[in-house]
Amino acid sequence: MNRVIFFISFISFLLAQDADNSQELAVEQLDSLAVTSDSLSAAEDTLGPPMDLDYGYKGFMWGTPKGYQLPSLKYMDQGQYVGDSSVVQMSGNLGNEGVFIEYAFSDSGFWKVEIRYVLNPNDFQSHLNLFSKIERSVSEVYGWPETTDRIEAGAMGSHDEINIGFERAFHFSSWNVSPVKISLLLNSIVQVPRNDDLNIFGEDMSTLKLVYYNPDNMVIAEEVIVEEPPPSIFDIY
Repeated sequence: MNRVIFFISFISFLLAQDADNSQELAVEQLDSLAVTSDSLSAAEDTLGPPMDLDYGYKGFMWGTPKGYQLPSLKYMDQGQYVGDSSVVQMSGNLGNEGVFIEYAFSDSGFWKVEIRYVLNPNDFQSHLNLFSKIERSVSEVYGWPETTDRIEAGAMGSHDEINIGFERAFHFSSWNVSPVKISLLLNSIVQVPRNDDLNIFGEDMSTLKLVYYNPDNMVIAEEVIVEEPPPSIFDIY
């Protein structure tokens, strides 16, 4: 009889130990899940704004009202408002290229960023090479251009310091990354013969720009003018 009582007591003890171990394991698992959840929450907090184009440009959201927030970019100086705060300008480097960047704001907020590349005004071939390099880089991210256009013309005839000519190129490519459009434009005009000091038309004839814009925010509110009716003839006379 004593053996039976001892055996029952031993089984009860083992069952109690198993229950305690199971409870401890459950608590540990809950604590582990809580830590994991906290870690995920912390990661989400440190991610910052989305970097996709459907959200904005480099984390700056499309539709942000002008004057509400100053955009900032790595490797750029601090942006400055221009005029009525409808444009923010900054300058710096994208990779190895010097650039000027403008954020444009409409009545519906931020809608465009325009990147203007610094060009050597006397090196026609470098303009073509830089266009091709940028086009290739954008295509690696967003696929091949949806539209392209190429026009080039050399300087015909003989030229000297008095009788000048021009090398000309118009290159254009565009991408559709809904809801955003991307356009790359080169308009190159270089004097022939090249002259670093005596350009007849100055050094600002060529331009290379990369533009990201959201058509949904291209809104300019029209001012409603209410015309007052002319006075009655009885009011005049």
